[in-house]
Amino acid sequence: MPMREIPKSKRYAIGWYNEGIALMNIREYEEAISFFDLALSIVPDHPDFLIGKGDVLYAIGKPMDALEMFRRAINAEPHNRKAWFKAGLCLLKAGKNEDALEIFQYLLKLDSHDGEVWFANGLALMQMGQREEAREAFRNARRLKPDQPALWHSLAKTEEDPREALRLLERGHRLDPSNLDILLAMAERHLALGERDEALQWCRKAAEHHGDHPKVRELLKLCTLQ
Repeated sequence: MPMREIPKSKRYAIGWYNEGIALMNIREYEEAISFFDLALSIVPDHPDFLIGKGDVLYAIGKPMDALEMFRRAINAEPHNRKAWFKAGLCLLKAGKNEDALEIFQYLLKLDSHDGEVWFANGLALMQMGQREEAREAFRNARRLKPDQPALWHSLAKTEEDPREALRLLERGHRLDPSNLDILLAMAERHLALGERDEALQWCRKAAEHHGDHPKVRELLKLCTLQ
């Protein structure tokens, strides 16, 4: 969706918005918020400015504050699918799975070929205990947008065959070699199969990227003691 038109006299705010995006991309979150706030001080109801600030708030672990930004964006532009989707992600993060699912299903009625929405829809279903429905949603996501590393981790969770689960995780690992969830899942799957050497290799890969993470240290110790 193209950026909503801004009066010529206020277009300088776009520069602050772009600076906010650049800072967010390098994880300078506090500075990014300050630039989004500057842009919003000029055009308070601009959906892109609100979504930008919401993205930062979500990234720093404040999903409900982010939700408020996305809701304001929706109020300003009711058909903004990006704002709706991100609002759903916030609700999902906050454990409000039914509310999140309602948004994702609404979006799928608008466009049933959106692989990201199918994936999020599956996550909501999975967290609600609807495993088979979640698996079907993940498969739709794989068909439409297979380049989502976390999708392969979720697919592996629904797979009963341990070897097939490992194959799915390997696919996700190729897309994102540093993905912590995938690295840990690979180690745990190999441990469950009694394959200590393979599990240790994946533990060490996890330690290369996330050596200070407590789960990595715990699993590495377990792999060593096996």
